[in-house]
Amino acid sequence: MPNHPDRSPGARAVVANGVGKAVLGLRRMTRGGGSALPGLVAERIDPHMVGRLAAQLPGGVIVITGTNGKTTTTKMLVAILEANGSRVLTNRSGSNLSRGVASALLERSAWRGRLAEDIAVFEVDEASMPAVCAELRPSTVMVLNLFRDQLDRYGELDSTANVIGRALAGLDGSATVCLNADDPLVASLARYCERPEVRWFGVDVDGIAKLDHDAASDSDHCPQCGHALDYDKSFYSHLGHYRCPEGHVERPIPEVTLRSFEAVDDEASHLLVEVDGSALSVQLPLPGLYNAYNAVAALCGARSRGLSLTDAAEALTHVTAPFGRVERVDVNGRRLQLLLVKNPTGFNQIIQTFLAEPNDTRLMLAINDGFADGRDLSWLWDVAIEDIAPGAFVLCTGVRAADMALRFKYAGVEADVVPDVDEGLAELLRRTPPGESAEVLANYTATLELREKLNGQAAIKRFWQ
Repeated sequence: MPNHPDRSPGARAVVANGVGKAVLGLRRMTRGGGSALPGLVAERIDPHMVGRLAAQLPGGVIVITGTNGKTTTTKMLVAILEANGSRVLTNRSGSNLSRGVASALLERSAWRGRLAEDIAVFEVDEASMPAVCAELRPSTVMVLNLFRDQLDRYGELDSTANVIGRALAGLDGSATVCLNADDPLVASLARYCERPEVRWFGVDVDGIAKLDHDAASDSDHCPQCGHALDYDKSFYSHLGHYRCPEGHVERPIPEVTLRSFEAVDDEASHLLVEVDGSALSVQLPLPGLYNAYNAVAALCGARSRGLSLTDAAEALTHVTAPFGRVERVDVNGRRLQLLLVKNPTGFNQIIQTFLAEPNDTRLMLAINDGFADGRDLSWLWDVAIEDIAPGAFVLCTGVRAADMALRFKYAGVEADVVPDVDEGLAELLRRTPPGESAEVLANYTATLELREKLNGQAAIKRFWQ
């Protein structure tokens, strides 16, 4: 690891902590949420505040990164650790840049910068990994997957992988790295891990069918020679069992493997996980193969910490969906299901899990183009809209409602366009009879906007809770 400054608290650290906590309190009083501003202010006063605070944690820090599933996997691992008796600090708001991590530490610290927790689990934005890891010096890093996402910010996937690789190369020999064996680009990150121990998780399930129009496959070429990879099994996007025809790479054998996946309904699934030859049954109260991947990753993280996987499986039976991820709210006798979408792979998994079967679907798409969403929305054309069950009522709202409606038009579906989100939500509720349900798919800033509007109409938690 590079040289680090003295981590003992000094006058500057105490001032930074106090000012940051004051900003945090003001944000809460004005209903602004925890978010990233308190951390940004505190870091301006003491640039190494994050490292000084995190160094107090006897159990160290676990960092979770990747394109999809960071928030859900973080929540799963936190639940597992808490069930094992640990006091866990985490960035519950999902603010995952360095300033968001700083805000999470500020929230839990006393006024003079002392922490009472044993361990921290942070989801971290891929582009922030080198800076955050240099300060936090994590004992465990988990990389879930790498999919095309926000091209205007991240660029191509190889660039994102290289950024994460730099963070892994800086870890010391006491660290552990958990990698998705089914993602060839994630698996290639092992080459950066000369000192940390590498552990693998993956899926080995038969009978997983892709959507008819799912053409999203973001990294299905050999990271070394560029040849198209051969696949024995393909689950979604480029995740599967692969090998390079030139013999350069092949899928590693995971120590934590999903052997069976059964969808119970649109709210739960049953998993059978194999860990070094032993079977583990998990009743997961979340739907979809993508959430099964999150659970297997969380179990791999738990195993890397030496935790009981039987207790971990029990903890997973009580996990609820985080902010915007399969979040259900009742509004005037109608059930709305909020589903976050942000890239083709995630969107297609939502379609496969919730929208591919005919069920008189009422569907609202809320799409904005804020900085947090990515300005480039060309990815909408790679979504398998054609696989949404025919006959659905579709309403498009948000800043880019017309773009979304045009995508539906090319799929043969005429969508209603109501650009104002308030009016769009009112129209959706009007078209949904009492006692029935509707699906609401939204990208990040649209989800924030919708939840703010729903807050006065339904029992809905603030996003940092």
